Amino acid sequence: MAADAPGLDFAFSEADYRPAAPPPEVVARYGIGLVGCGGIARGAHLPAYRRAGYRVTACCDVVEASARKAAADFGIPFWTSELDALLSRPDVDLVDLAVPAAERRPLVEAIARAGKPILSQKPFALSMDDARAMVEACARAGVPLMINQQARWAPAHRALRRVLDLGVLGHVYSVLHVLRSWQDEPGSWYVRMPDFNIVDHGIHFIDLSRFFTGLSPRRVKALTTRMPGQLAVTPMIYTIALEYPEGSEVMTTLHFNNIVRAAETHGSTWYADGTEGSAVLAGDLLSVARRDRPGEKRTLRLRGRWFPDAFGGSMGEMLTALAEGREPATSGWDNLASIRIAYAAVESAATGGAVDLG
Repeated sequence: MAADAPGLDFAFSEADYRPAAPPPEVVARYGIGLVGCGGIARGAHLPAYRRAGYRVTACCDVVEASARKAAADFGIPFWTSELDALLSRPDVDLVDLAVPAAERRPLVEAIARAGKPILSQKPFALSMDDARAMVEACARAGVPLMINQQARWAPAHRALRRVLDLGVLGHVYSVLHVLRSWQDEPGSWYVRMPDFNIVDHGIHFIDLSRFFTGLSPRRVKALTTRMPGQLAVTPMIYTIALEYPEGSEVMTTLHFNNIVRAAETHGSTWYADGTEGSAVLAGDLLSVARRDRPGEKRTLRLRGRWFPDAFGGSMGEMLTALAEGREPATSGWDNLASIRIAYAAVESAATGGAVDLG
């Protein structure tokens, strides 16, 4: 821990963790074209953008009724079912791509050819080959690409990251996540998608492991199991252990049981342990304790939610990066590391061995 790192009485305010919109002149400069007007777009993207004051100038969906409803509900001046019609509009400066991953590659390539920056929904791709191809297509076209790993902008996650950045815990040697939920829903796409629990839902927590540690692992080991009678085509329980480069002196363990039938026991908890103290993030409560203050614990009740606040934060990062002429956080290149971990976990669970990432 740095000599000037704060103790348990560290300064902490809502402004330290709530994602803020870019300056008004940046917001006014960019018109957003939304491609994909399904439930996630209407339930999270558009409410967050409206709250932040972002300009959504056009929307598109192959299902005309979805595009029409999004436009009507959120005051979007233009809707269409044709991608080219949206891309040809001069008031569309970037594209928010919110379509299923299986449909994404040809759309990314078309948008890149049109020269429009892209904020893509996660998971970015369902294979490493597709992920690399899309990143390279955007690079060739000189088009900025950001993946919407919006969990990094969820207020609770940013609050924990703030504590870590301040050095309150000293050297963090262990990060543990335990999530209990249930998505084994009859007729849902969750149960039909192979490796959904790791590749789709789990990619959030894999990416957050990189956000909290500032590191990418060198080796991945994963275990999975099925629940008797489950509907999902692949296991809905995983434990993933991440081993980092020699000298890092840190490990991460991610456990996700996504088929817990007793809803009263659901929840998400992060544990971070360091040489000087520990932090526990459970819902909207962040508790911090230090070894030099035995018997004491500081608990912070956090404001803001993942849905929809984090979606405004990720788009705000995209707009700011465009205005500043820099690569956005969770860029396409950056996200390849998270996707690689996810597919290494799938491979490890299938083979029973650890997967070396080099």
